[in-house]
Amino acid sequence: MNATRILAGRREGELLAFPSVHRMADILAARCREPSWVRTSVASLERFRAMTGHTDLELLLAQARATPLVAEQSLASFATALAGYTEGQVSALAMGAKIWFRLNGVNVPWRPLPGVSSAPALSTSDQQGTERVILLALIGSGLGLAELLRLRVGDVGSLDAEGRLIPDIEADPLAVQHIPRRGRQEERITFLTYSTRQALLAAMQQSTLQRDSPQPIEPIDLNAPLITQRDGSKATLASVAKARQKSKSLIRACSDVNVSLCRATGDFFRVWGLPGSRFEGPEDINIEDYI
Repeated sequence: MNATRILAGRREGELLAFPSVHRMADILAARCREPSWVRTSVASLERFRAMTGHTDLELLLAQARATPLVAEQSLASFATALAGYTEGQVSALAMGAKIWFRLNGVNVPWRPLPGVSSAPALSTSDQQGTERVILLALIGSGLGLAELLRLRVGDVGSLDAEGRLIPDIEADPLAVQHIPRRGRQEERITFLTYSTRQALLAAMQQSTLQRDSPQPIEPIDLNAPLITQRDGSKATLASVAKARQKSKSLIRACSDVNVSLCRATGDFFRVWGLPGSRFEGPEDINIEDYI
């Protein structure tokens, strides 16, 4: 994929005039299977640029390289400008800036920025946690079910300056390194949503509580399966089957809603007429009545 082609005709494509943005887009274009991550990252970086007043990104980058705290302060300012947004929204909007800093050599922390708290993605009493994590992880990531189930804890984290994965289950945004099941067998990266990140962390916490071990907390096993049951064991075929069924149900429900909305819109215009047919413009008004 070519970053210039991916962003052709899009307003945020103008940011490619900045060498650092072009570098970020090129790395993502080469490393991501889905071109949407290039568009998403550059678009959210443009939002960061507009809302923080850092119109000259190269100047900001030079300052951040000299004093890394500048990068953290700019992200904090962005979070302040997003006051009233949920944690998930802030995470999505800050994604581009965090990736941009990292891929250009500024080791800014990949941790959540402040936002309005929302309901947890997975409660400690949820008996269907595994299926829910699977569904959340598939949404927006572009991963296939088989690709997701093959992932290990060490396959998720942040990125270094070359777009390589640094294992870190608490990273935000949460990058995923995987080898596609089909096509070219080379490492690719994608990203999980904030809701998925929260669900994974909650599931890992549940697994720890389930074992209820009096032993000291052990280091995270990077080779452990990413998707597990409540007791920490590998997801079963039954869990996967339930996730498939829920996925089909969600797709069917969304399809039904879409069809209903389309029908309602069609019924409305059958009664109302074509769009604009009842609009009274200047040509329909006797101007003498208003003089």
